[in-house]
Amino acid sequence: MNMRRHVTKVLQMSFYLPFFFLFRTFLNFKVKGADNLKEAGTSFILAVNHVSYLDPISVFVALPFRLKYIPLFYVASDYFYKILFFYRFIGAVRARMGRDLELSSRPLIEKLDQGERVVIFPEGGINRGVSIKRRPRRGISYVAAKSNKLIVPLKIVSNLDDTVSVLGGTIIDILTGKHWVKMVFGKPFKIDETIGKIPESLSELRKASEGVFERIMMAK
Repeated sequence: MNMRRHVTKVLQMSFYLPFFFLFRTFLNFKVKGADNLKEAGTSFILAVNHVSYLDPISVFVALPFRLKYIPLFYVASDYFYKILFFYRFIGAVRARMGRDLELSSRPLIEKLDQGERVVIFPEGGINRGVSIKRRPRRGISYVAAKSNKLIVPLKIVSNLDDTVSVLGGTIIDILTGKHWVKMVFGKPFKIDETIGKIPESLSELRKASEGVFERIMMAK
């Protein structure tokens, strides 16, 4: 077994219950539609909207505590991947922003080919409000097309927004119990269901990614 994967698995298993307890205690944390995961098997893409810095942890805690779902791998921004060395040991995969799709997507496709599970935020960053809407990036449709894996849409509905910064922000306010997070899993689907075919051109990839994001937001 790959040593880094083994370390990631052990660390994630160790973190799950403490974070589950904290989220259930201090957040009004609810999960809906987890039964949809049964249709996805053990290797799939989790496509998630992005509202706060707590989202990666929220996604992890929302999954049922099953060995088949651990480890979970995340796309991490180049900035955080570089400055936070421990990221690579808790499941982070470097985004490689600005590189061509084939190069930046290769690590994710390899993980999926190995039977793993990856989390992709199609927006590529936190959506900080209606005035700064992010267009879904092509990467998720490219990875889905090349890996031929099912996509599981996961919608995060929360009043956290971007108020929790990576350096702490209003983290103390979270302990007051004023915040809530709702995680909604949708039905798994293949990327060709978004535009009626496997996307190939850049325009098709963009349109397919927009279709993925629509399915995330339609989860209920």
